[in-house]
Amino acid sequence: MTGSDLDQRRVGGVSRPAFGLLITTVGVLILSAEGVLIRLIEVDSWTLLFLRGVLAAPGLFVFFLVMERRRWWDQLRSMGMAGLLAAVLFGIDNVGFIYSITHTSVANTFLLISLSPLFAALFTRMVLRETVPRRTWLAIAGGAVATSVIMLGSVVEGDLPGTLAGLVAAVALGGTLVVLRARPHLNLVPAVALGSALGALVGLPASTPSSASPQDWVYLVALGLFLVPVAFGLICTGPRYIPAAEVALLLLLETVLGALFVWMAVGEVPSLATVVGGVVLIAVLAAHSVATLRSLDLAAGPTHREVHDSG
Repeated sequence: MTGSDLDQRRVGGVSRPAFGLLITTVGVLILSAEGVLIRLIEVDSWTLLFLRGVLAAPGLFVFFLVMERRRWWDQLRSMGMAGLLAAVLFGIDNVGFIYSITHTSVANTFLLISLSPLFAALFTRMVLRETVPRRTWLAIAGGAVATSVIMLGSVVEGDLPGTLAGLVAAVALGGTLVVLRARPHLNLVPAVALGSALGALVGLPASTPSSASPQDWVYLVALGLFLVPVAFGLICTGPRYIPAAEVALLLLLETVLGALFVWMAVGEVPSLATVVGGVVLIAVLAAHSVATLRSLDLAAGPTHREVHDSG
């Protein structure tokens, strides 16, 4: 079944919004293990950026081929400027994410990445002219307060550059999801693959692949060839079915689970400022997520009836 077929009918007996929520949630759950693998890989940040991108790019393209099958060439030719913009933004996200997670705590990085829905909402308003509900503006205000607390803690801890890089990654990821949402008839996963390749090019000049041990290569292959392609393939398909801000909201799961997994696996304990700011941010985004999902449920009701009547 191709992406275009999915756009035209209900998927597996469920509404398109429900399908979008399902695949995005699965993608985020898979992505939550990324922090553990990155902490287990003992190479420098530039080598990690290069090798992760080199491995993830073909993996993402294979995911695209599996999704599209017979229509892959038509989809590839139709990407245009939207695909290029998505690639550049995702490349920036990759660079910011890897620099952040290797220069500050995993909890800090994931908390900042969880701000991507707020940036997605802002970009949706500015670029797509879609109405941003009041609950989102309130969440943006709460997120700003939480981010200020985390930033203050980063100044004290001395890892402000890593924290700022995480903020850049959140902005870029929010923009990527909006571009994907702006072209719901296209499968832009190849653009995400290109973004991974661009990130790899940034890391190439300073990378030293020979420094990776055999054990590092096991983790790198698991990360680059399997985890990242499947997780981001599903997440970046989500905006074809639900708004970009709602896709990004589900990244809240990664914020909680990712930090928890790293704490359990390698004993990395977040700072007090991260915990305080994180509690505020998670509370704000959780409340916003609940309200948003209720709104999606209400919106899905008429769609279900229309499809039933037309069938």
